Amino acid sequence: MNIKELHEVFDAMVINDSEWYSAAEESMRFYTGGFGTGQWETEDLQTLQAEGRPPLQLNIILPKVNLVTGVERQGRSSWKARPVESDDENEAMLSTSLLYHLDRNRKLQSLFSRVFKDGVITGRGWIDVCVEPGKFYDGEISIKRESWANVHIDPEARTQDTNEWNYLARSKYLTLNQMKQMFPETSKDIRSVEDYLSMPQTVNQEIGSYYRNAEEISPAHHLDELHQKIRVVEMWNREYEREHFIINKNTGRISQNGFKTKNSAGKQIRELQAMEDAAQVQVKTEFGVISRVVPKTYLTITAGMHTLQEKKANPYMHNQFPIVPYFYHFEDMGDYVETFGLVENMKDPQREKDKRRSQMLDIINRSPRGGGIFAGNKVSQEEMNEASTTGRWIGIPGFKGRVSDFMQQWSNSHLSLVSSIAAMEQKAEMDAKEISGATDPMMGIATSTKESGIAAQTRIRQGMMTLQEQMENLDFTKSTVLMQAIKNMQQFYTADKIKRIIGAETEKAESPEEAQVIEETINRFLTNFEKFEFDIVLDKGENSATMRAAKAQQVGELVRNGFASLFPLYVELSDMEAGRDILEKFEEERSAQMQAQQRQMPNNTGKS
Repeated sequence: MNIKELHEVFDAMVINDSEWYSAAEESMRFYTGGFGTGQWETEDLQTLQAEGRPPLQLNIILPKVNLVTGVERQGRSSWKARPVESDDENEAMLSTSLLYHLDRNRKLQSLFSRVFKDGVITGRGWIDVCVEPGKFYDGEISIKRESWANVHIDPEARTQDTNEWNYLARSKYLTLNQMKQMFPETSKDIRSVEDYLSMPQTVNQEIGSYYRNAEEISPAHHLDELHQKIRVVEMWNREYEREHFIINKNTGRISQNGFKTKNSAGKQIRELQAMEDAAQVQVKTEFGVISRVVPKTYLTITAGMHTLQEKKANPYMHNQFPIVPYFYHFEDMGDYVETFGLVENMKDPQREKDKRRSQMLDIINRSPRGGGIFAGNKVSQEEMNEASTTGRWIGIPGFKGRVSDFMQQWSNSHLSLVSSIAAMEQKAEMDAKEISGATDPMMGIATSTKESGIAAQTRIRQGMMTLQEQMENLDFTKSTVLMQAIKNMQQFYTADKIKRIIGAETEKAESPEEAQVIEETINRFLTNFEKFEFDIVLDKGENSATMRAAKAQQVGELVRNGFASLFPLYVELSDMEAGRDILEKFEEERSAQMQAQQRQMPNNTGKS
């Protein structure tokens, strides 16, 4: 991909995302309020300012968003690695331990919740799964949130799975000093950020350069003149290439790495056979070569007309884009895709509420304040307005006629509009509940004072159905991130690093045999990259605080209905601080009752 093609693809991405990006920025302002004016259109603000009216914002979006994100936090799902093949059980247990190490102090859980919130507001959230140098000079898995504003999707994407995308781009604006620190070789001759937009001086002397067909680019998408920053584009692309793989005909296993030519694969087979001959293996492996078209991912980094990193193969052996998306809604419209969050369809009810309340306040402010008239000197229009709005008394020269006729213009008859406007404003708030899905059942609001706990929990679960798709999308994102994390561990972790992570487990080994099993498990985990097969299983929040509370409520109803034997289970699910003491006291009393019953039973010993 030459730089001209790269800019064409990136420009297509920016144009494809332009409408969504504008809507996402607006959604974020609707959520935060934008310092008091974020929910108003510019034209409406100008009208209000001209009339001296305040732009009221009664934010009904923020609590709805916080409710949905709170539901996700309460129902967080834990995970574990489940082996696909029975002989991978130990490696799966090791993977689970390593994943929990990444989640220490609930770091990953908090990250997923933050990305979920990005999706709720804007429709998209992103997670960067990469490897950074560790403090022991080994690979350290880094899982970070990436801003929704920095990533662009493939314009031809029709699925949430990036494995089927051809492009994914991330861009950030950097200062000249940042560029020189991050890319010293390619930025050493640069004097200002504007220089990145001009053609490199050495291009004309290069034959077959990537720049040969490039044209000058517009600074619109690449230069921030106000802050003197240049846009750095990290372009990931997927290409399909034919490669040749070695196959073990006895087991059907295929080599992880492919070869460009059949001769290279044949040479590797001969080396493997020579190794078997040297080891005097009795049953020789029957090798073969098969050809396949496989996807390959590459990374190119550019800034303006300058290539900071030439096209390189993906450094991660999992061969996937390391930026994982979360979509709140991802809808294929046929010719294009729409992604949007919870806030998008709540904007109109929010505007309705803001405008109606502003109109109501304006009517009330313009209503009479008890002012009157009396015979006096010349009166101005300003004084007439003050009599109407502030309650000031004014004098009118030569006044004749009935006062009631003159005061008709200050009548309170128009105040009947206030009740109508209030009803419409209330309707807007009700619409916001229905549109957002954050309805009364989800919030646990009872429909009756006599409603049982079981009925309340049933309503809450029914209300949660409105978020089922969004939660499943989040589970897909979690599984993808955790799978990439484990693959990166296999590629970049060392045996010593894994031992440090699971040190407590290795210390528990009671015999040399157990220690040997741990050692072998670690080695297989690091070496059997293509043979170790597993799935990431999520528990769907069954052990979350919300689910435990729901179960406790149900058990509590049964206890009140006479099933006293379930009381210990109720205490356990309730997570009471004094739960252990309560259970001990309960057991003591139950033992005392059983002993008393045994003493009261007639003694039939010795009777025939």
